Amino acid sequence: MLRLYRDRHGVDMNWLISGEGEMFMPGSATDHAQYLANNDLNRPDFVRLPIYNEIQASAGPGATVPATEQADGVVAFARPFLRDLGATPDRCSIIWARGDSMQPTIPDGSILVVDCSQTDVVNGCIYVLNVDDDLLVKRVRRRLDATIEIVSDNSMYPPESLRAEQLRHLRVVGRVVYFCRTP
Repeated sequence: MLRLYRDRHGVDMNWLISGEGEMFMPGSATDHAQYLANNDLNRPDFVRLPIYNEIQASAGPGATVPATEQADGVVAFARPFLRDLGATPDRCSIIWARGDSMQPTIPDGSILVVDCSQTDVVNGCIYVLNVDDDLLVKRVRRRLDATIEIVSDNSMYPPESLRAEQLRHLRVVGRVVYFCRTP
């Protein structure tokens, strides 16, 4: 017989483990709302990341950089979570991925947590790039001849190469440290 457990936020742990029953224990939705209303997300171990709904990095041929970069809201993340991903939490922001060129790794419509402090290319990592005012999300590879390859994870899209003399057209916005999408 399963015993009923809930965490301090009212989440039914049996639902979390088995998927059966309700996500929140009866009466706990109010408890959960009260938890959020208590401003616990203002604690120093959380960081509020700006989310930019109008800025979309193309997982495809490219998206024009918008004229304005105004945040539409914030999403709170635990600082230790972001640090464990190798990020500098206070330098992260959230934008959207659009297109299928990074599938299956990053599906269309995913949110991207981008660490703007990481602009030096580490071979094989995923970055948000500005190439001649096109905003892209791509994997980046360095070659020994100083060429940078911009790679899509979807094999339908061939890699593109930038030779050393073309790198002035490339600006690394930041490394993608986390992504997720809604079901």
